[in-house]
Amino acid sequence: MPDPFRDLNSATIDTSGGASLRIRKIRAEVIAGPCAGQVVEVAGSEVRVGSSNDNDLVLQDPAVSRHHLTLKVDAIGVRVVDAGSRNGTTLDGTRIRDAYARPDSSIVVGGSTLRLRMLEDFVDLPLSERDRLGGMVGFSVAMRRLFAILERVAPTDDPVLIEGETGTGKELAAEAVHEESTRASGPFVVLDCAAIASNLIESELFGHVKGAFTGADRDRAGAFEQADGGTLFIDELGELPLSLQPRLLRALERQEVRRVGSNTTRRVDVRVVAATNRSLAEEVARGTFREDLYYRIAVLRVVLPPLRERAEDIPLLVRHFCSQQSRRSGRTVELPPRVVDSLCRNAWPGNVRELRNAVARALSLGTTAEFATAGPDTDHRLPPVPIDLDVPFKVARERVTEMFEQSYLKAMLEMTDGNISRAAELAGVDRKLIQRAVKRYGLRGDRGDS
Repeated sequence: MPDPFRDLNSATIDTSGGASLRIRKIRAEVIAGPCAGQVVEVAGSEVRVGSSNDNDLVLQDPAVSRHHLTLKVDAIGVRVVDAGSRNGTTLDGTRIRDAYARPDSSIVVGGSTLRLRMLEDFVDLPLSERDRLGGMVGFSVAMRRLFAILERVAPTDDPVLIEGETGTGKELAAEAVHEESTRASGPFVVLDCAAIASNLIESELFGHVKGAFTGADRDRAGAFEQADGGTLFIDELGELPLSLQPRLLRALERQEVRRVGSNTTRRVDVRVVAATNRSLAEEVARGTFREDLYYRIAVLRVVLPPLRERAEDIPLLVRHFCSQQSRRSGRTVELPPRVVDSLCRNAWPGNVRELRNAVARALSLGTTAEFATAGPDTDHRLPPVPIDLDVPFKVARERVTEMFEQSYLKAMLEMTDGNISRAAELAGVDRKLIQRAVKRYGLRGDRGDS
């Protein structure tokens, strides 16, 4: 019997000369439960299943979460990914979080059972011919598919919701949407909800007038007004307090804002791109995010692939980071092929950000031993450190720690062009620590915030 998952995906060249991803259609049939007999056929690389109306397969089952699971089609087969559901997902009798389905697999969600089928019909999804879009780099099928989606999304004025794990490049994707849009000559304003105290977000978004609250000694335009004629990127949207969400919804629908303490509204012409590393659909189910705002902001939804799903991009990314470091330092730097091979074998839970920091650390410390330990014949000894047996252990340890701190923070500041706040964010430390290091070691912090 032929395997229905064989040749699931293949990159082809269409008649116009452009690359495309050929994917079989998925047929999901509800064979038991409140919606028994319901069938959906979806042409695409991802199928969302849940009780919310924004899913591809909607199950009117009280035991099914709003976004319960996602079926992801890739070159191996169909991945069944539980989306943090309340009651879990069972695949062929086994409770799973992320697993590949077999031909004719059954999936139990809540009180419903689904049967998967792969149809003989194919659909061709366009792939971008670029390997770079804005600040994003990648030639894998996953990234070229993403680039093709962003190229189609960018010329519109609809809101965009960018989802993805931490470190996948959501801000770079937002910048690319702006740069590819008709608003490219306008401002690109960033508002990070996670970096602002909850009692200040309203003022940061909508502005305030003098005397609106203690410390408001002058009128101030908020992010919406600053982005007039351009794009407002709202990062970590899931952190927006529930009490402010109706105001954001109104601003999106009316294209007008009212400063805190004012009775008059101001017209704005702003496209909103938002990002989150959470599942906003699940936040809606928990009552921490408004359903009407979710539907309004997710008019166009883009999901960034994690680095582990596009490992073939790692060598290109390493060269990209080395090139950036070469420009900053004024000298050519690169990593040996054996180190790049080792990097390709890592899982990178921190995604591209973690890889970038690892490359910067290796280049700065002048040693790559820590990345060359993955092979079966590898010497697993630790990289050498200077040892002075004429001093006590505690003193020697402090000296080595100080050397590492200086080298690490020097590399981090070079990577961020001396931006102390950004370096502190990437390093996961308080900016005061880096300010002290700048003074202590004579490091470069040249953006005036040292």
